Amino acid sequence: MIKNDIIRLSKQTIVYGIGYVAARMINFLLLPFYSYHITPEEYGVVSLVYAFIAFLNIFYHYGLESAFLRFYSRSENEGKKDVFTTVYSSILISSVAFSLIIFLMAPFISKGLLHSSNYINIIKMTAGILFLDAMYLIPLHYLRINNKAAIFTTITLINVLINVSLNVFLIRFRGMGVEAIFISNLAASSFSFLVLLPVVFKNWNSKFSGDLWKKLILFGLPFVPSGLSSMIIELSDRFMLEWFSGLEDVGLYSAGHKLGIFMMLVVMAFRFAWQPFFLQKQDDPNAPKLFSKIMTWFVFLMTVVFLLVSFFINEIVALEIFGRHIISENYWPGIAVVPLILAAYLFNGIYINFHPSIFYTGKTWVISIVVGIAALINIVLNLILIPKVGMIGAGISSLSAYIFMAVSTYFIVRNWMKIPYEWAQLATMFVLTLLLTLYYFIHGISNPWIRFASIALYTVAMLITLFPRKNEASVE
Repeated sequence: MIKNDIIRLSKQTIVYGIGYVAARMINFLLLPFYSYHITPEEYGVVSLVYAFIAFLNIFYHYGLESAFLRFYSRSENEGKKDVFTTVYSSILISSVAFSLIIFLMAPFISKGLLHSSNYINIIKMTAGILFLDAMYLIPLHYLRINNKAAIFTTITLINVLINVSLNVFLIRFRGMGVEAIFISNLAASSFSFLVLLPVVFKNWNSKFSGDLWKKLILFGLPFVPSGLSSMIIELSDRFMLEWFSGLEDVGLYSAGHKLGIFMMLVVMAFRFAWQPFFLQKQDDPNAPKLFSKIMTWFVFLMTVVFLLVSFFINEIVALEIFGRHIISENYWPGIAVVPLILAAYLFNGIYINFHPSIFYTGKTWVISIVVGIAALINIVLNLILIPKVGMIGAGISSLSAYIFMAVSTYFIVRNWMKIPYEWAQLATMFVLTLLLTLYYFIHGISNPWIRFASIALYTVAMLITLFPRKNEASVE
């Protein structure tokens, strides 16, 4: 039973992962292209605008996407349409108002955010991007909760194809600047909105329930401060780097941050599959043991990814295609933060593993408190460390915040649902990973084959301990 559930979750993670990987690979695939066509300073502008979009997404959704998943999964027949209609109507009305305000305030936002009036059109386009993204968010979650992973992935892949193709065409062949990046995003978002309209029509029953809306809001609103805090942890370092060091350092750090995409993709793919999965396991008596096994395998996979990327990131960026490095040498200083970003995503994934008991009990306020304190830790450390060690300080601040989130969440929720985590195996993974990493960065291992062999030995050794013995397998 447990083995089959883990396999099912793995398959869902892989399928969602393909879609999510494709979407987020835009940042990675286009980074080499951008590094040869726009300056680090211009890339800093792009990074700040997308940070602005990420912050505003929290207000556009105000926790209703999480509320939708929980209430939709618990409703029957026509009740599901009531949930869909109420959530979609609420987001539609608020998104129109928010985007109109951004569009009208574009000159002031451009001046305040980027210290220039040259980016008014870009700010206006962000209003459209935010609106369209909000409008297809719930239909995408509908596909998730109904296990329509293949459709989800197909739509996402086409979205990516449109975005990448237009980026290359407009910048390389039409000679456009950074505005092309946002025009491409706007076109891709328009496609996703239009193609998902049939999902809206199918689930729309014109019945907006005020009582249901209040319940949805009460469940979802606590995610707003936690979402804002998450964005502070994820993105505030860009703004602080701009204050202390300038746009060029923002561009370099953002490029290094993007190279941590290998870990982020696995974590986010897991998250997409994990939430619908554990919501369906609430009444399963085997859930605690199942969740324990999932945590162990998750950490194992993440540590392997961490070691591979950390040990070979220099070779990755130095690879040559058609006589050019994957990443322009102008951006190589940002590589220094990659191991810190990888480790931060690892602990973010562990934190996500602790979510079931929070959702089961409905105590979503825990997320707000934990992430809020983590955001405060992140801000304080950024203010202390960035002026002293620059980008490295930003990376340390992010890692510290995610460690706090994982550790504090475990101690808060451990009595809400007794999960027998395999602490001996988890500790072994962390200790071995830490020792290998310290040895590599302190003493250096110039021979790539020795680096690969050390990772292979770690992988084999942990696999031997992870596979259950015969008596354990028979029980499961």
